[in-house]
Amino acid sequence: MTGTSTTKPTAFISGVGRRLGHFLATQLLAKGYRVLGHYRTQMAELESLQAAGAELFQADFTDTEQVVALTEWVTSQTTQLDLLLHNASAFGEPPEALLAKLQQFDQFYQVHMRTPVQLTDAFTPLLKAAKHPSVIAITDIYVGHPNPKLATYCATKAGLDNLCQSYARSLAPDVRVNTIEPGPIMFLDSHPDAYKEKILAKTPLASEGGFLPIWQALSMLIDNHYMTGARVQVDGGRSVAEL
Repeated sequence: MTGTSTTKPTAFISGVGRRLGHFLATQLLAKGYRVLGHYRTQMAELESLQAAGAELFQADFTDTEQVVALTEWVTSQTTQLDLLLHNASAFGEPPEALLAKLQQFDQFYQVHMRTPVQLTDAFTPLLKAAKHPSVIAITDIYVGHPNPKLATYCATKAGLDNLCQSYARSLAPDVRVNTIEPGPIMFLDSHPDAYKEKILAKTPLASEGGFLPIWQALSMLIDNHYMTGARVQVDGGRSVAEL
């Protein structure tokens, strides 16, 4: 299917295999979008996305050739993109050993910064072919308040934030570029209760948000055609409290 045109708005989302990416892809499908999705690892959840109509491509963002193959696939599937959503993320505390720490930094840099540049530049013509196109990146509240225990993660997410600010200027007025900064949206099953209590005690709204508030922020950024360069915090007030 080459250069397929459609009356549906078309979105590309990275990292749809689980959690937030899977949820946002599901919401976009329900809203009538054609969803082109990326995933790194085969997950059972992907079956439900495909059953709902999502078209998926597997790629490891630390492999530049695989990212090139992904961009070529997307450009062969559609003549326009209404939404480019940078959702894929890598996470973890830096190892103590310097070499391992540098290897982690390289991985996080490729996922959070290099690949978003590669995708945004490759898809700019598709975005400019749409009527009200958006690039939206999921960053983190730590971009402005770095956590020393997560130094490489925070630094590369901050780099993504800075890239989006630059793209907001360079792609205007044709393409709007905004970011969403999540706070304690949904804990992992592996998080102990003591950790959850500690985080929520520092969150003014005192609860985890779930994925729905991120979708609500995303919908607002898609629909509001007079926003670019915005950073939308969806964090229960955590950014105004002690991190």
